[in-house]
Amino acid sequence: MISRRMIIPAVLILTILAQLMPGAVFGPQAASAVTRCDWAQFIADVTVPDGTSFAPGTAFTKTWRLKNIGTCTWTTSYALVFVSGSQMGAPSVINLPSSVAPGATVDLSVNMTAPATSGSYRGYWQLRNASGVLFGIGTYANKSFWVDIKVSTGYATGYDFVANYCSATWTSAAGILPCPGTDGDAKGFVLKIDNPRLENGVTDTSPGLLTFPQNVTNGYIQGIYPAFTVQTGDRFQSIVNCQYNATSCYVTFRLDYQIGSGPVKTFWTFKEKYEGLYYRANLDLSSLAGQNVKFILTILASGSPSGDRALWGAPRIVRASSIPPTPTPTATGTPPTPTATPIPSACDRATFIADISIPDGTTFTGGTPFTKTWRLKNVGTCTWTTSYALVFFSGDAMSAIPVIYLPASVAPGQMINLSAAMTAPNASGHYRGYWKLRNASNVKFGIGPYGADPFWVDINVTSAFSTAYDFYTNACSATWTSGAGALPCPGTDGAANGFILKLDAPYLEDGTIGQPGLLTFPQNVTNGYIQGIYPPFTVQSGDRFQSIINCQYNATSCNVVFRLDYQIGGGAVQTFKSASEKYEGMYYRLDLDLSPLAGQSVKFILTVLANGSPTGDRALWGAPRIARTP
Repeated sequence: MISRRMIIPAVLILTILAQLMPGAVFGPQAASAVTRCDWAQFIADVTVPDGTSFAPGTAFTKTWRLKNIGTCTWTTSYALVFVSGSQMGAPSVINLPSSVAPGATVDLSVNMTAPATSGSYRGYWQLRNASGVLFGIGTYANKSFWVDIKVSTGYATGYDFVANYCSATWTSAAGILPCPGTDGDAKGFVLKIDNPRLENGVTDTSPGLLTFPQNVTNGYIQGIYPAFTVQTGDRFQSIVNCQYNATSCYVTFRLDYQIGSGPVKTFWTFKEKYEGLYYRANLDLSSLAGQNVKFILTILASGSPSGDRALWGAPRIVRASSIPPTPTPTATGTPPTPTATPIPSACDRATFIADISIPDGTTFTGGTPFTKTWRLKNVGTCTWTTSYALVFFSGDAMSAIPVIYLPASVAPGQMINLSAAMTAPNASGHYRGYWKLRNASNVKFGIGPYGADPFWVDINVTSAFSTAYDFYTNACSATWTSGAGALPCPGTDGAANGFILKLDAPYLEDGTIGQPGLLTFPQNVTNGYIQGIYPPFTVQSGDRFQSIINCQYNATSCNVVFRLDYQIGGGAVQTFKSASEKYEGMYYRLDLDLSPLAGQSVKFILTVLANGSPTGDRALWGAPRIARTP
């Protein structure tokens, strides 16, 4: 028999052992790692290891053991901060209980409460220094550590919509659909997915239903399930989101119902567009108790259905486990009108009623002014006074004023129309701007089950401009340099001399996927830089330089200056436009009139400068180009 043993060279063994040592860093980043000021290493879960199960509502304390492997002392002005995922009732910021010198370890604790709904939950946390800059673990000190739990409720499944999905009658405007369907069927289709990948990229361990509406404008698909008898306390639960990477998905989820041969009514509705997040529906069905109800899972396309891969994650009806499930019909009748979205009371909370103007997907010619008007309802317990404001939150501002005070007070239960004057950007494409409300104490709030979700304006722009020069396509025609000298194109991610990479579908700072762009990282020294000097280009009157400028998604320590420089002939290099950028979850659009350079043969230079330490300075030029009217 041939032996499976191998003789491993001693050098290789030493290398492997070295890589297992805490804090070991190799390659181009090694030199910079040992001089990083703020940097943590995860040592252990002191309490609540990943996957710990709790009953709903259980209070617990999560404790991480971290080591300071940076060069700066963590003082009591440093803090443990929640960054994303499930917060589980924890405070957002907890200052460190004592100072932690370089090389020392600390146990950091936070009190949490298990959510009320069964499922898996994970919350991501980082540290924050005295200047308000976030940092964490990993090679670049920008990774989060986390708490990960499972919640096992006192509920049993009364009805499983996935297990019974082919017991439903699936239809679209094209008629009855087969079950299971065929992926890509233009009439619409439904498929059971055993381990669906959710919109944020996480794989769910519970099966779900992938539903796609008929492939026509405003198409739909719906599944009408057999009658089910609802009991008091029953709840409909599901994760609602678009399938991972279905970036053009834009739908409305609806839970409809019918009693006997009566009219079909809507119990709950939720508008969803791909933005890298998922949401949990957890609806009290008690208003239908005692009724023999046909539940209907409905998906509506918002305009074009292209890419509308809508995912119902583990849809089911649950009930207290002390009450045995009773799927057999026992009664009929007309229920009271249900509450569309049962939510706990809160002082400041809104619900979206309607787009009074500019429905989603409206198309404009570039540069067209317009006024967006939303109708919102005050579903909180506090009056919105004229000290409250409509505020821009993220995405595309479209030249709107970022803060607009309310024109009148809005009492609980009342509605108001709120408007913002905007201008369609010059460049063709799809644009979305997110907005919230802000109370008199400057706290932002919005819509959704917890009053935390923004509402938005969503438009398409057809531009009179065409691309005269594409900096992305011609990236390697440029000469890329840093203080270390000439750089290769494309470069190597992590190269300490600085690097340039072409990204086909980059994640922008707000987590959305953008057009092709250039990822630029300055030389890894204090106040380092990188620049690309492009071949001469003859500018015409009316030409415009356009680009999205931002930090790459999750580059939380990014702090740079973007600069559009230029040179004419052998003359001095001059700066045309400069913009500082620090990671804060937003991106910005440059749209610069180059007419002052008309008639000149110009070498344009894309420059990025580090503001101090270059750690995490992953600066992204989104779709940089020179645009010209035909």
